[in-house]
Amino acid sequence: MSDWATYTLQDLLMFSPRVYFRLIERYNQDFWPLQIALIAAALAVLVPAAIHLRRVRLAVPPILALAWAFCAWQFLWVRYAGINWAMPYAAAAFWIQAALLVLVGPMAGDPAPAGRLRQYGGIGLSVFGLLAYPFIAWLAGRSPVSAETFGMMPDPTVATTFGAMLLLGQRRLWVLLPIPVAWSLYSGLTLWAMRDPAALGPLGVLAAFLVVVTAGRR
Repeated sequence: MSDWATYTLQDLLMFSPRVYFRLIERYNQDFWPLQIALIAAALAVLVPAAIHLRRVRLAVPPILALAWAFCAWQFLWVRYAGINWAMPYAAAAFWIQAALLVLVGPMAGDPAPAGRLRQYGGIGLSVFGLLAYPFIAWLAGRSPVSAETFGMMPDPTVATTFGAMLLLGQRRLWVLLPIPVAWSLYSGLTLWAMRDPAALGPLGVLAAFLVVVTAGRR
């Protein structure tokens, strides 16, 4: 038991930061410029949803589901699994989340608009996930080629999903929460173990989401 107490997060890493970020760079190069198309498609749906157009709001869960499924397939399953044995399980969780968004998402939204706090919080997290997240790589001192974008990488996809949940005023929010919350914690701790400042991304997004949800119930 005393031996376990000597372990740190760094000891649990199965790969080096260089290997991980090089994986992301090659992934981005393989699919460029799909990143721009995915962000544009999400904006085309989320912007009208933010102003409460009912028919458009119904399109939000399916487009999020596509993003989760693509991340699961191309990043977690095809690429990340090559250096991390846990990623096939993560990919399965992402596919489950995609199915939940399609099956439960449209039925869980409130017919009335979200409260003002949730609306502003949802807009903020959505904008952060779609437009600001790619700049985290640059702020962390990494190559822009390693930028993480919505639909391609899990972290910005989770951030945008949190924002969309707030915008839609989900009544059954708990059904869609476990997997995004678990991933945010896992990703944040993994980046923290790599001593990368980007760890503040997923952990900060999760904290902001929980604050808005808690404050919005008062």
